[in-house]
Amino acid sequence: MQIEVVVPDDWTPGLTLAMQQLLQRAFRSGYPIITVIRPDATAEQIQDVYQRIGTVVQESGLTA
Repeated sequence: MQIEVVVPDDWTPGLTLAMQQLLQRAFRSGYPIITVIRPDATAEQIQDVYQRIGTVVQESGLTA
């Protein structure tokens, strides 16, 4: 299966490549959790949310 993801025009090639690699890793190792957040979210806010989700997944015993 091939999935095409269209990224925003203002994304840099490096950001696009990083997203592609993260998605490939997620699909190979388990089921990714994907959500949409506001574009003005800071890196710290994203990291905080990601860590919280990781904690929930680990505590539930669903870690891939």
